[in-house]
Amino acid sequence: MVIIEFVVLMIVLVFAAYLLSRGAEVLADKWGHNIVGSIILALVTTLPEYAFVFWASMKEEYQMAVGSAIGSCTLLITLGYGLVIVLATSRFSRKPVKDIRLSKATRVDAGYLLVTGAVAFALVAWDNALSLWEGVVLTLILVGYVYQVLRRGASHEPTYEVPAKAIIRGAVELVIGGVIVYFASEPFVDSMMHLAETFGISSVVIAIVLGPLASEMPEKLTAYIVVLKNGENAELSVCNFLGSKVNHNSLLLAVMPFVAHFKGHDVVRNLMSPMFVLMTALTVVVSLLLARGRLEKRQGWALIAAYVGAMALAVSTSRPE
Repeated sequence: MVIIEFVVLMIVLVFAAYLLSRGAEVLADKWGHNIVGSIILALVTTLPEYAFVFWASMKEEYQMAVGSAIGSCTLLITLGYGLVIVLATSRFSRKPVKDIRLSKATRVDAGYLLVTGAVAFALVAWDNALSLWEGVVLTLILVGYVYQVLRRGASHEPTYEVPAKAIIRGAVELVIGGVIVYFASEPFVDSMMHLAETFGISSVVIAIVLGPLASEMPEKLTAYIVVLKNGENAELSVCNFLGSKVNHNSLLLAVMPFVAHFKGHDVVRNLMSPMFVLMTALTVVVSLLLARGRLEKRQGWALIAAYVGAMALAVSTSRPE
């Protein structure tokens, strides 16, 4: 019954994330992929991760909360980017490209991703904890990112004529997906804890390995469909992932000290782990690849291999509960 409960809730959340992704894509078609893809789409499709981290923190399961955040970050920076690169540069795509060329704006955002990853790591590494004020700093980083994207504007992007029915449908999908995430996320966190207790494994491992598959993969499927149709559109998926990753490195981590302060705790402790170090290292590597402005197939395969290695590290370094 524990396994059935976990699987059913995981399917429900996958469906909810799919609805969120579909609804947000309509906004991207209407108002442009740069602003909408980097800010609105990234924030909306990260809702499940925010919900997981929030409910785990409310239950004072901070290790599970940070595990969920690390798992989402790691999946995005490795398997997410890796598959986009491989699909766009291979015969899987209807219109494959030799390599993916990135615009100056995307390369600038890659620099911002590098900064957010470094700051988040420095704050945690300083005392192996996050305080309320450090959470505020992380939030301000996201605010700064949003400001620079908005300042850059979308004036150079085409605006598509989207039928009113499509906009209404997209709005409905966003609302339904959000409602499902709100009501299903807390039971899903409980089911991860029950599954860990039943099999005597760490709930952190479940949060790192399985949780992101429910929250991240539907968004990734949308990105993969884009490049399968035309490899030349790969940058749209890259922009979406960039916005999501900045969210992960900033506000998503800040949720933990915010909830801890609400519950009367000064700081959230014991956040540093081998997986946190690896996630940061991978963020640095991918940031430099994106800043270079050219992504090649061999890099995609290397990132996919890095995901497999990261999951193996998560399992091997876990402590049974």
